[in-house]
Amino acid sequence: MTALILVALAGSAAVLLVVRPCLVPWAVIPLFCLTQELQLRVAGPVGASKDLLTLLLAAQALVMVSRSPQTRGTLRDFRAPLGFLAVCIAFYLLNPAGSPLLGWVFGARLFVQASLLFLIGLLAREPLRTLRHGVGAVTVMALLEAVFSLMQQAAGPRALVYEWGYAFGSQVRLTSSGGTRVSGTFGDPFQLMALGVLAAVVAAFLAHGWRRWLLLGSVLAITAATSVRTALVQLAAVVVLMVLRRGWRSLAATAGLFAVSAGLVLGLSASTAEYPGAPEKPLLLGLNGRTTAWSLAVKGPESLIMGNGVGAVGVGSTRGAQGLITKASKYNPKAESKAAFAGDNAFLDSAYLQVQSDIGIVGSLAFLAYLGSLASWIWRRLRTSDAAWAAAAVLATSAIDWVGRSSYASYSTGFLTLYLLGLCVAAAREEGMP
Repeated sequence: MTALILVALAGSAAVLLVVRPCLVPWAVIPLFCLTQELQLRVAGPVGASKDLLTLLLAAQALVMVSRSPQTRGTLRDFRAPLGFLAVCIAFYLLNPAGSPLLGWVFGARLFVQASLLFLIGLLAREPLRTLRHGVGAVTVMALLEAVFSLMQQAAGPRALVYEWGYAFGSQVRLTSSGGTRVSGTFGDPFQLMALGVLAAVVAAFLAHGWRRWLLLGSVLAITAATSVRTALVQLAAVVVLMVLRRGWRSLAATAGLFAVSAGLVLGLSASTAEYPGAPEKPLLLGLNGRTTAWSLAVKGPESLIMGNGVGAVGVGSTRGAQGLITKASKYNPKAESKAAFAGDNAFLDSAYLQVQSDIGIVGSLAFLAYLGSLASWIWRRLRTSDAAWAAAAVLATSAIDWVGRSSYASYSTGFLTLYLLGLCVAAAREEGMP
């Protein structure tokens, strides 16, 4: 049964690639949103369908590079960011510091796959037309996730664990005040909120009329259902960019200053424990345990220079321990559910420090240069392209999220974000062409 589902999904994607490539967002966006739920309700191997889809899209992009002068022109226009990205990928594949085989396999595969999705979006045929379908797909999925998350909130944590079968501590969580945090069809609330942030970007810069209001309503519902603090900073960044786009620089500066001040007040006044039973400390000082997690990234001068090895710590080590096929998170009546907390080597809780741990300081500098050169290209297109503003917002909100989460190459929505980022950049390039 599972094999038939995989074949059907792969076959559908192949048809989209050949017949209507502009419809690819309708395959990518729903699949990456629904994978965790499909694994739980159908079978774990269904998760491999997103990997098969990525391979199909990458193969199609490779064919386009070999046959289309326009596609090769795109590569030339982005030779600086893609060159730095190629350096990062080379370091991941060569793994100069060395690490256990499974950690290296999964750490390298996740980083390369996420980067491929950015390239797939960047090399899309008819980018503007494809982006319009992307807006439609995000609108539909954000609405579905908003409705589903509100249903989960209404059901309550006990029903979600014992009747719906979700895992407590990952898919179902509690706030410090006893409220419920839910995950929709994702693996945890952070992934669901990442989709909410993308929906906010689409509403601010790409959607119009009733779609914009539908997206904004979905964002509010998802924000209420997940209670992710970082998302408030990301949404503030979207507001600042939206105000800047309208030419209100003074107001944008005021809004940005207010957001920073509010964040500092919240961080100093709120307290939290790194794990249950631990003494509480100000949120800004401990960052909810992230300072403990971040200390694992660099363990000495050699670790700073060479890194700890791809997958030795963090995402790759966690995936390697799970085996070839990741099992869906779910309630296990034979074992008590336990939440993982910062300080565990499963969490470096920063995409930047994950790269540092994997490939060292040279790789980290190449990664930052890749993002910086891409941001510079987007900046130069802001006066001539609406899609460039969307790309700027996606990159800005992602850069914020990568500070406190290893979401570049781990979360489903991290992968989804990079695809949409590439697609927005490609559309901005098409808008700027004579």
